[in-house]
Amino acid sequence: MAYTMNTPWTLAGRNLAIQKAIAEIYEQYFAGGPRWIAKHLPQRKQMGDYASKLSDESKEILLGDYGIESFIEDYALMAIQASGDSRAISQTYTQWVFDETRHSKALWYCFIDSALYSHREMDEYTYQCSQHVWTFELQTGHEATPERGAAYAIAQERQTKKNYRDMQRRVWQEYGCPRDATQRPVYPAIAGVLGTLATDEGYHEAVFRKITRVYLKFWPDKALQAMWDVYEKYRMPMVKLPNAEAFLDAVLSTGIDSPRAVVKDILKPTYESLGLESRAAVKRAARESWDLPEGAVIQVGDTLDPDITEDAIPYRMNADGTFTPVSA
Repeated sequence: MAYTMNTPWTLAGRNLAIQKAIAEIYEQYFAGGPRWIAKHLPQRKQMGDYASKLSDESKEILLGDYGIESFIEDYALMAIQASGDSRAISQTYTQWVFDETRHSKALWYCFIDSALYSHREMDEYTYQCSQHVWTFELQTGHEATPERGAAYAIAQERQTKKNYRDMQRRVWQEYGCPRDATQRPVYPAIAGVLGTLATDEGYHEAVFRKITRVYLKFWPDKALQAMWDVYEKYRMPMVKLPNAEAFLDAVLSTGIDSPRAVVKDILKPTYESLGLESRAAVKRAARESWDLPEGAVIQVGDTLDPDITEDAIPYRMNADGTFTPVSA
């Protein structure tokens, strides 16, 4: 795998290559992405049978998850801003926003079908959430750009996936650990919906990782700087929830999330998936990429891309963020 640096890519050439590559990612995303409709989830028919088994802590965490998902209009604005004039990026983010909208609807049906909250209570909660505005700048301290948005989304989607999987196991245990005739776990009602949401988040994580790799390939200094910008002080979406205190108490008491878990289970695997071992390595690579000579290409791994131009100067990006000249 080789990531191209500067020449032979002009500004226009690099942009064109990025748009073409992301268009291909979008086509794959649209053709192979998860297909389901919240209103028609089969688990809705099971909600009433399991509603009484859900603990107060799980109820608060799920409500907070719904609150975070309800900020989708703010995420959509970020996506529009980050897309710029790129049709390919705009299409990808539009599909992502559509998918995320299904998540809040699915959680809404979980609460209503289980009679955990009334329509009026959910309307009031949603309204209170809408009084706060989430922005990418507030979240990360940086302006929204395509490369920053994609880099942040890798970690955010990975963490959301983990949270939904952890909650799925917790709810399944509260349901009494139901199994089928072969003793395999089955996930009815809310547990099943959480599995569907986790699968979605995992698919999104993979899409944004592909986009970030496109930027690494065609514009590595910008991509590495974007990664450092959003991972330096990474945290989950900063939003104001009506049940913020109860949500935090429930998260802490159940151990669903923790700063240590974020580093171990979210950030470290994110760095490694992009060829780097740590946050310090991301910082070093971002800094040192600016000093590479004109015509350099960045190689990740041991195999140099055979399609690079003859006048390119190959460098290997090591896991610690350093660059080593590759002998001919």
